[in-house]
Amino acid sequence: MRNKKEEVIIRPEYSAVGAKNPNKPSRAVNAAISAFKKLKLSSVAEIGCGLLPNTPHILQGFPLVTLVDTKHQYIRIKGKLDEISKLYPSFNKFIDSESFQNKRMQFDGAIMINLLHVLPTVEGRLKLLKGVYENLKKEGFLFIDVPRNETFYRNLVKTARAYTDGYIMRRGNYYTFYKNMSFEEITACTEKVGFRLTQRIYLGHRVTFICQK
Repeated sequence: MRNKKEEVIIRPEYSAVGAKNPNKPSRAVNAAISAFKKLKLSSVAEIGCGLLPNTPHILQGFPLVTLVDTKHQYIRIKGKLDEISKLYPSFNKFIDSESFQNKRMQFDGAIMINLLHVLPTVEGRLKLLKGVYENLKKEGFLFIDVPRNETFYRNLVKTARAYTDGYIMRRGNYYTFYKNMSFEEITACTEKVGFRLTQRIYLGHRVTFICQK
């Protein structure tokens, strides 16, 4: 008998590396807040808010913040969302990523940190970027930050399995995905959905830049 082909279940919600110090904003978060404040943006969406390590800092930085992630992630953070809604008047609402694709929210800007590299297909990355594009105002901005050649991931892929254009790592009955994306690959994706590059930001072991609708 042939072995039954394994079903590969990928959970992007469990892929990203947690903040080293939740009380201190990362270099990427600092860069995003600083850049968007200089641009005088008010309404901001955090795309892929995860377990909310960056969210309090973003909520303090802007008067209106909407959070976006999967329905599965919402279940994991629902209690925390109740807490931040009481602590931060700037918290607008949470929108699941599927619903977000069909909305037209007209944000001034969107912040996407530690996200594109954990999506296992080019189609999925483009779909997400297209959704962000459609939900920004005319000439709205997108801040993107993705890890590049970080030690954590370099060590992780030593025992990983090749999958699509990256690697998958087993986590019990599911997998997480990682792709070591280059600046050229990411900007090609953003340009394909209509964005244009406006500023590259240089942070060690990161691909970080701002593009505009």
